[in-house]
Amino acid sequence: SSPRRGKRERDKLKEPLLDMSNAELACMALHEALQSKSFADFPKDPAAWETYVIYHRLLGYSHLAVGGLLVLTIFEIPLWCRSATDSYWDWKSSGQHCTARGFGDADREVIVSGIPFLPLGVALMIEYALLGIILARVIVSARLHLHFRGVGESYRSNRDMIIDYIMVLLGFCDAFYTGFFPKSSFHIAPFVRFGLAVTIPWVHKVIGSFLRVSKSILTVGLFQIGTIVIAAWVAAMIFDDLDHKDIYGMPVNQGFESFGNAVYTMFTAQTTATLPDAMVPTFHNNKLVLLFWMPFYLLAVCIFAQVILATVYEEYQKEVEGGMKQGHKVRLQGIELAFTYLKDRDNKIIKNGEEVDVVRYETFAEVVKLMSMVEQKEVLSSEMIRICFDALDDDSSDAICRSEFADMCEMLQIELIITKRDSIVKEHLQGTAYGRLLERAMSNGSEGPDFGVCPPDGVESKFIGSPFDICMNTLLGMNVAWLILQSVFDLNDIPEPSWFSKVDLAFSFLYVFEVSVKLCWWSWREYWTSSDNRFDFVTSLILAVAGLAFLFFDAPRDWLRYLNLLRLIRLLKALNNIPEYERIMQIIMRMITTCGDVLVMNFLVVYMWAAWGQQLYGGLLVKDNPALKEQDDLDYFDSHFQVYNFNDMVLGMVTLFFVTITQWNNQVTCVCMALHDHFTFSWFVTCAYWISYYIASPLIAFNVFTAFSIDIFIKLEEMLDPKNQKEGEISKNLKGLQNDMAENQGLVLRIQESAALRRERVFQAFFEDDDDDSDEDGADDADEKSSKDGDDKADGDDKADGDDHADGDDKADTGDKV
Repeated sequence: SSPRRGKRERDKLKEPLLDMSNAELACMALHEALQSKSFADFPKDPAAWETYVIYHRLLGYSHLAVGGLLVLTIFEIPLWCRSATDSYWDWKSSGQHCTARGFGDADREVIVSGIPFLPLGVALMIEYALLGIILARVIVSARLHLHFRGVGESYRSNRDMIIDYIMVLLGFCDAFYTGFFPKSSFHIAPFVRFGLAVTIPWVHKVIGSFLRVSKSILTVGLFQIGTIVIAAWVAAMIFDDLDHKDIYGMPVNQGFESFGNAVYTMFTAQTTATLPDAMVPTFHNNKLVLLFWMPFYLLAVCIFAQVILATVYEEYQKEVEGGMKQGHKVRLQGIELAFTYLKDRDNKIIKNGEEVDVVRYETFAEVVKLMSMVEQKEVLSSEMIRICFDALDDDSSDAICRSEFADMCEMLQIELIITKRDSIVKEHLQGTAYGRLLERAMSNGSEGPDFGVCPPDGVESKFIGSPFDICMNTLLGMNVAWLILQSVFDLNDIPEPSWFSKVDLAFSFLYVFEVSVKLCWWSWREYWTSSDNRFDFVTSLILAVAGLAFLFFDAPRDWLRYLNLLRLIRLLKALNNIPEYERIMQIIMRMITTCGDVLVMNFLVVYMWAAWGQQLYGGLLVKDNPALKEQDDLDYFDSHFQVYNFNDMVLGMVTLFFVTITQWNNQVTCVCMALHDHFTFSWFVTCAYWISYYIASPLIAFNVFTAFSIDIFIKLEEMLDPKNQKEGEISKNLKGLQNDMAENQGLVLRIQESAALRRERVFQAFFEDDDDDSDEDGADDADEKSSKDGDDKADGDDKADGDDHADGDDKADTGDKV
């Protein structure tokens, strides 16, 4: 036994002397639950906690570094603009950097966006610094991964770790190569940066959904391709020999000279980019061709295009719903584990007649403070921790049971702000004649507590409709009319009287008076919580300073033109007085935040193909390019589309954006394909570039955004209807605290849900309706089946009764015989 005892003692020496506290373990479990992740166990080594905190501090900086690399791509000198004679530190304008590729006088045709390009040396230093931050995060994540492996868990998959190292290594290699060979014709940095963006978890989830949605359109896509090919074959057989011209001098067989041209013509027609231009020559020649064109449009445009839209959206909806349900399930597991760590093991309390485990306030406060360490910001201030605890404590027992703790993640995604409502001036004038005058001017006389500038939803404001509010809205309307009058003078070149500027100054100082009166009524912090008030304060200050400069320092009258634009923007606030407009704007803003993932997917697709297009076509789409000089039939130059090019990232993204919203741009694609001879490798690359972009952006990413945003808009309209709003226990508890603070303490408790929580609520309501519909359908089916079973059973009973009667008769006959 002595050797075994010695071995146990040596093993104990190898183990850490201290373990992580239960609060630290619970903090890790809750933080992972917020990310919709959970683990069966967490490492107990204190070094794991330190690594965990460092990793999540670096994680935020790493995500910013990835965003910085994406932005850096926009400000880097394009490859085709770089010259071997350029210095690494010379600052030049984009026009000086980007000149034609030796195409004679084509310099005048080279159009760039005009954004400033960073010198190569500066760009490389920024790239090395940002890659260094990402590398630090990757190294720390590997250490954290080892800690989790010690308890049989994997914090990140081995594949993701390998991809991280490969992307960072390729990034450093490309930067090193570019430093020595700046004139290289190919640059992998944009694609590496795209790969680094994909390593961000939520972006990775979006791209994964995008790829799975792509598979869903395979069957419908094949049908549409078959329709295009068959229609092109028929069209080529009918029109290719019609080599005469119509009454307008256009070849009748334009676009159908060969099978390849016919395929391209039918493809662009189904995108509606060349509709109805593609059919004009043949239709002029013979009206019976409608018998060919109309069935094609019906199938390709009216049916298959809509089927693809429905298929793509349905698949994405399933992806989002499945991810949300799985995330909710995982989150509950994480919360359950956190409660297990935090519960008071020595004392239980009686709730609803049962003895239950609970979490005490002191433990709760410790966890929240640890969450602030991980999040790199104060999750809840000291005064807010008690408020949050009371909001979770439904029965005011000063302890949180398991069911109450289940709302912990929701509570952590709510920001609480307490402000003092009344200003010092209002308090000082309380009870005086001036105080009563101020109150009559700033209050509409409605009953109930005063919730300050922005009352909660469903609560009437005590300021809206007050005499001062009505007066300022009237002055705002007068200013709108005044600006309309000024615009009439300006647009008709009528000289303005000198007193016009004095009226402008009067309005400017009236807005300063408005801000001053509001600050006499509300405290500065309460006033500043409103975005409208912040905007009013800044614009009023600028207009007042400009007015003083005009009065006392003889400022140029040209300033008034720009000040009028600023005043016009301020006057748009008058639209907020229209309830329907304010409601629609609120829905649109929430819709944008809810559809954020889909918007990011669209941006990344445009970014990826713009970087690729810049390397393929940068500086080549000019008239004097020998590859294009002899081609007189290019509508790209006749339509003056030269501004849509790939000379830099900004113009490349603008070009692709217009291709996305119009489904296709025939002028741009044709000029790109005309750069190379048919059936060469470069020509096939160009075909692959445009077809892949059409599938990725207009067909999938933009279709998902279009359909998804419509559904979200409708759902938000329903959610904002007071009849459909549901209140949870947390909301009820917080509203009780709001009322108490407003009535008894003169404080305003402002509740701001995070964007992630608002998005989750919308999705939850969105998919709950689908589940309810499914349940109703299932109930109807069950009722129908039950009814059918009942009929069958009744028939069986009747049959059984008949058999019984028959058996009875037989027995009777037998008895008679006996």
